[in-house]
Amino acid sequence: MSKTTKTPEQIKLSEQIKDSLNLPQTDFPMRAQLPQKEPQYIQNWKDQKLYQSILEKNKNSKIFTFCDGPPYANGHLHVGHALNKILKDIVVKYKNLSGYKAKFIPSWDCHGLPIELNVYKKLKKEARNKSKFEIREECRKEALSWVDIQKKEFIRLGIIADWDNPNLTIDKNYEADEVNLLADILENNLLYQGRKPVYWCTKLQTALASSEVQYQDHTSSSIFVKFYLQEDSLKKLNICNKKTAFVIWTTTPWTLPANVGICLNPNFVYGLYNITDGDHSDTDIIIAKDLKNSVEQSCKINLKELKTFKASELELLFAQHPFIEDRQSKIILAKHVNLEAGTGCVHTAPGHGLDDYQVGIKYKLPVLSPVDKAGKYTSDFPKYEGIKIWEANPKIVEDLKKSKHLIFEKEITHSYPHGDRSKAPLIFRATPQWFINRTDNNYNLKKEALKLIESEEIKFTPSWGRARLNAMTTNAPDWCISRQRTWGVPIPVFYCTECDHSLADPKIMRDIALKMKKDSGMEAYFLTPVKEFTSGHSCKKCGSNSFKIGSDILDVWFDSGAYHRVTQNKEPKENFPADLYLEGSDQHRGWFQTSLFSSLAANKKAPFKKLITHGFVNDSNGKKMSKSKGNVVSSMKIVEKYGAEILRLWAAHEDYSQDLSFKEEGLKQLTDTYRKIRNSIRFLLGNIHDFNPKKDSLDYKDLSDIDKFALHKLNVLIKNTTLHYEDYKFHKVYHELNTFFVSLSSQYLDLLKDRLYTAKTTGQARRSSQTTFYILLKNLGPLMSPILSFLAEEIHTNINSDKNLFSVFLLDFPKNNLEWDNPQLFKSIEQLLELKTAAYKDIEELRGQKKIGSNLEIELEIHNLPKDLCIYKEDFLAEFFIVSKVYLKQGQGNDCKINILISKGQKCPRCWTYNLKLIKYKEWGADICQKCLDALH
Repeated sequence: MSKTTKTPEQIKLSEQIKDSLNLPQTDFPMRAQLPQKEPQYIQNWKDQKLYQSILEKNKNSKIFTFCDGPPYANGHLHVGHALNKILKDIVVKYKNLSGYKAKFIPSWDCHGLPIELNVYKKLKKEARNKSKFEIREECRKEALSWVDIQKKEFIRLGIIADWDNPNLTIDKNYEADEVNLLADILENNLLYQGRKPVYWCTKLQTALASSEVQYQDHTSSSIFVKFYLQEDSLKKLNICNKKTAFVIWTTTPWTLPANVGICLNPNFVYGLYNITDGDHSDTDIIIAKDLKNSVEQSCKINLKELKTFKASELELLFAQHPFIEDRQSKIILAKHVNLEAGTGCVHTAPGHGLDDYQVGIKYKLPVLSPVDKAGKYTSDFPKYEGIKIWEANPKIVEDLKKSKHLIFEKEITHSYPHGDRSKAPLIFRATPQWFINRTDNNYNLKKEALKLIESEEIKFTPSWGRARLNAMTTNAPDWCISRQRTWGVPIPVFYCTECDHSLADPKIMRDIALKMKKDSGMEAYFLTPVKEFTSGHSCKKCGSNSFKIGSDILDVWFDSGAYHRVTQNKEPKENFPADLYLEGSDQHRGWFQTSLFSSLAANKKAPFKKLITHGFVNDSNGKKMSKSKGNVVSSMKIVEKYGAEILRLWAAHEDYSQDLSFKEEGLKQLTDTYRKIRNSIRFLLGNIHDFNPKKDSLDYKDLSDIDKFALHKLNVLIKNTTLHYEDYKFHKVYHELNTFFVSLSSQYLDLLKDRLYTAKTTGQARRSSQTTFYILLKNLGPLMSPILSFLAEEIHTNINSDKNLFSVFLLDFPKNNLEWDNPQLFKSIEQLLELKTAAYKDIEELRGQKKIGSNLEIELEIHNLPKDLCIYKEDFLAEFFIVSKVYLKQGQGNDCKINILISKGQKCPRCWTYNLKLIKYKEWGADICQKCLDALH
């Protein structure tokens, strides 16, 4: 079947009609092409010095201080990094728009093990021939190379910040401020050197803090071991059987060479039991009475109770060490002993456990740790000297079997501490380390921290952050800040060459810090002759005035935790304490805590007023993304495929207070959301192409009700999004925007097409909508800009002609407009929308039955229009319902009823409405409706 061929007259008429319509015109493209166009905006921001312009605009505004927790300068960014930085960017952009001066100084953590290990990996055997100075220089290059890479990737995400002046922990001023911070802590008598057990990584040969520990499954030997009572102790208890023993349970046989005690709980009852069967039937044992059944099941033995003791009756007795002949184990009491497992008699080695160490101090037990930095036994345990502790485990177990001290042994898998970097199992090892005292009698850091956390002085978003930080702080031991590695800020302490006693002096530290600032940062400490710093000092222990340089470096968490001192020194009145720290939930045991403790130790003040916590980003299987697991998703790959704008939308659309799942299918849905928003913006822009806001804008009172309805909804949007931005609930901002644009399109824009396209070009009806469109665009741009930065900038570019306001980020955040608040009108239009929805159900049925092809073929009879809607005339209602004609009727009763009629009129070739009478338009030689005729004159 051939198509109908138009005559020349028909073609001419079509062109005339088209030329008479006010069709949309805009350079704003339908396709965003984000991966290609976003870099152009970023380059323009750089060329125009946007960051500096924002601060200049807000120079007299109230300060909002935000601290960027330093990411580690190692590896490309994944979507977890993107989430963190985008959330920060949203905060800072909003604050600058809403009347604050908010700086964003990006930071990087540049010291630490991963960088040092990367350098050793690259150098391979060549590293052996390098000096420590050369290794540090290689580490510096490695860190700076990653800073440069990550900086480019962050910038590509649309983050506006002071990228030319970041805070780097390897900057000499940062390093010097860090040393000054340490000097203040020392001056406050909270820094001390102690030989106490700390987490030790034998693979990396350094101490670790609790924040650097992860718990993973580990297989160990679970053993029950007899410690026979000494003869004098047997007499005190009036026990005749010389083969009477305390039984301990341990999963670390390698720590037994350091055993000096057995710990009981002072509140437990202990029983003396005879083993009635098996290889140990000649032995009586002492264990906690409440664990009798458990020990029988675990050791596969039967026990007969002989007598019971209070724990106090057993205190200060002695038992013979099972394989060290000249060693006795003192029986001591402490409440950390529990009934969860074991025997209620706890093997105690103060050199290999914190609880053991603390109870050992009370009972004056020696601190033995016959294990070197590589995890090998030293000459203090000659039998296994040079053997690694993990290899010694089965040997010790075998020796205990032979000597019949072993009651039972089996392999178990249990949760065990591992290094977060090395992934190797850790040990507790007593070595000389530097600590920040958290429980000092004169100034108890832990108590002070808990007071602040529990008070309203520090705000938390989400609220559960308070309880989490409280728990982490409550359980925090003294902070071990020393590390035995090469790449890090030195602890500027000197040691006596005669007796190795330490010289730690705040004035010396400050002198070193001053030299670091003047010269080459931390290298000034390593390269300056020792006498230049120690002149006039002598050893407090032996009187010698000869000192050597210390080699310990500061914990990398102390590096980042010192950030408050760096910002404080730059602008002390404006920057301390900071208004906000924002990081992932792991930072309650990391940066949040180390910042808090270092600030309290130095300044007796918290470094922040508010903490915001976001969750982890999980992969599509619900597992936390981790570089070491290899399940991270590259930020740049997402940006290259979808654009940074979609990643920004993803960061904002979910509740960040929970863990987020990252699935590419979700990005596709967000892309659809973005496309709908963009199409609405394009429609708005396309219909104001001939609108001059200075000449053509109407006063609010002259706007049509449907336009006032749109402004009321805009006002609600402004009020709600302002509230959500202020509460840092960005997912609610996203949902407000999404809902607004959906309703904008379906409830407002769709019904205006006839007015916009066919009404008189300069008539009040069209100018009313154009005025409203312009107001919408002027407000929606800055309102969405913290999240949809590129789209907002594109809107601004299309409607702004002021060269001084070259960016949307130089505007103010929209304010609530009282004139637009019109709840009564809103209620009326909502009622009309309900009637429209009901009518459209019947219209859709007619369309489905193919009785009509367009809504304009319909006329409506509305009976008993509600009284408060009677202000609306038939022409307005026809436009609102998008039909050709509406007849208002008064029927019986009060119920509103709508009848659907198929129009019997003729179709106007210009506006497509159906009319009973068309009028000849001489210029075209065609019949058109009266409405179109009026529009053309």
